[in-house]
Amino acid sequence: MPLAESPFSCRLLDDLFLLSCVLVFPSYWFIDRLLSCVVSTSVERSQGPALRILLLVFGALLFALLFVLSLPLCVFGLLLWAPLHQIRRPFSYQRSVDPRDAPERTVAGGCSFTFRGTENGSACGPDGGSACGPDGGSACGPDGGSACGPDGGSACGPDGGSACGPEDVLLTAPCTGPLQGRDGPFEVSLVFPQSPDFLCLQEVFDGRASRKLRRCLSSSFPYILYDVGPSGPHGCGFKFFNSGLFLASRHPLVNAKYYIYPNARGEDALASKGLLCVKVYLGTTQEKQSIVGFMNCTHLHAPECDAAIRCDQMSLLLQWISDFQAENTQDGELVAFDVLCGDLNFDNCSSDDCLEQKHKLFSIYRDPCRDCAGRDRPGTMGTLLRQELLYHEAVNTPSRLKSTLQSDGERRLYVASPLPQDDGGSGGRWTGRRIDYILYREVDTLLPVVVDSFQFITRLAGLSDHIPVSLRLSSSLPEITAL
Repeated sequence: MPLAESPFSCRLLDDLFLLSCVLVFPSYWFIDRLLSCVVSTSVERSQGPALRILLLVFGALLFALLFVLSLPLCVFGLLLWAPLHQIRRPFSYQRSVDPRDAPERTVAGGCSFTFRGTENGSACGPDGGSACGPDGGSACGPDGGSACGPDGGSACGPDGGSACGPEDVLLTAPCTGPLQGRDGPFEVSLVFPQSPDFLCLQEVFDGRASRKLRRCLSSSFPYILYDVGPSGPHGCGFKFFNSGLFLASRHPLVNAKYYIYPNARGEDALASKGLLCVKVYLGTTQEKQSIVGFMNCTHLHAPECDAAIRCDQMSLLLQWISDFQAENTQDGELVAFDVLCGDLNFDNCSSDDCLEQKHKLFSIYRDPCRDCAGRDRPGTMGTLLRQELLYHEAVNTPSRLKSTLQSDGERRLYVASPLPQDDGGSGGRWTGRRIDYILYREVDTLLPVVVDSFQFITRLAGLSDHIPVSLRLSSSLPEITAL
């Protein structure tokens, strides 16, 4: 049975939730503007103090007054909004193609098909909240520019979002071996890969950013999960933000479940960070065996000093993934891939992150960039840029950022350094902090997979302090299986 689009069981609750959001929005917008006046970005600081003083004196006073005037509506809206969140499914689902109307995919045997996934940890929060929110990421604002790029859809491919028809949902090609004649599958790319199967984003906290993302991505990604995670009262606390996770897929979604981490603290406790587990349908064999895959998206605890919390969260997510797959795997199904991606908030070169680097997660899921604990493979590089230099001339365009990343000397200046700051990492080639991961699992119950390419993408230069990453896997189907 396909996933229901509405997070509520009946239309009346949907309408009440929409009404509550309309009542709360004016206060939300005014406080967002107020924070934008008080907390300056690096671009605003570069424009001199005069503008900042005007915004602080006049803008802050104006929006503070408007916020106070809008509070009665906000309080009434919250009285509806908070209890509705207690019965709301912890994600919303947009489906622009009904899976029942999509043509059945049946593929011939002895071939391979391709998994192409892209992960990006950029912030799409409210303007003020992004500057001082739970992750302190680069503020991309409610326009959602960080995921769509300046051309309004570059995440969908180099041509700015070409539509993907149902005939190419499951890409097939004659069987080929691993790439030859290269030191590794790593490359720096100016653009996103064309027609990726999945796009996973973090920190999409703002509803306006989410709407624009869904609008510009829907032609290429018919199935989208958004507004992932609960908000409002939760346990003994209050969640001001959802998880920020956003998953777009070219393949129909069969099941999805969200698990919230119970051990967040500090500013991270303001958001409902957790794990999103999704089962996707890829096609069938000529013998009517279903071909499925599993996508798992997460965003771990951010504060650098809380290694123990991140390790606990990784242990939890392994258990949750096991539980989800046990509940949702049917006899006779062929599992093409099992992928885990997200911003894990630690790297594989900092001595401060040695506890996370040795976690059992990496004995279950493979990191294509990792040689061993504490050392990355040649060709990899850090994915976290220094925020104070985000708009510097050397990294403010895709081509300049690519050139900087490919230079060992330049990369040291603009990519975040290993922790502690004077730590040179594992020695040898300097990579910087790589905190964005796409991991895959290899077990006997899965079809064999080969890493074709791993890309570090510079398309979002100047829009995010994270460098998006993309993984391409080929999964070979055995000759004896009639597909």
